[in-house]
Amino acid sequence: MTTADTADALWDFALARYARPGAQARCLSLQDDHGYDVCELLWLAWLAEQRREPAPEAAPGLAEVRRWQETMTRPLRRRRRELKAALETRPRLSELRQHLQQAELLAERETLARLAELPSRRAASSEPPAPYDPLAAALALCAAWATPTRATQPAAATRTTSPAYATLQPLLALWLAATPDAEPNPSC
Repeated sequence: MTTADTADALWDFALARYARPGAQARCLSLQDDHGYDVCELLWLAWLAEQRREPAPEAAPGLAEVRRWQETMTRPLRRRRRELKAALETRPRLSELRQHLQQAELLAERETLARLAELPSRRAASSEPPAPYDPLAAALALCAAWATPTRATQPAAATRTTSPAYATLQPLLALWLAATPDAEPNPSC
């Protein structure tokens, strides 16, 4: 599979999973209330579904992706959200807000492409005789790799007492459930 194919596969996965009923609200909660990067969570769930995990040498690349998100995607999101409140008194800003939303989406697509390029390896737990549980694998990957952007958040997302866990665990279960996907909505 080429790099472009891998990036497209992760993008398709992300659109399909984000479109599942209930996913958007959980994603926004994890992002806004708990400081998690939804693109990272999607990447980790995608890897878990494929019985893969990030290779240790992926860490520097992940740091670069996080810098991209901090300098490009999050500022676009902030500006787009700021304009939402301004629309009541300045409806002409709607077109600008739509352009910012499109730019944010393109930045997220670039994020996912960069994540797809990071080195990965076959998940250790995918080897027989142990049965492979993609949900447990995804939760473990999130605990090991997903870091909230706010320092006040718990280090491990899989602590069952963590407020984020109450949103993360059902979201991953939804994403990894073998169900027909909803119509993709490219607004994640």
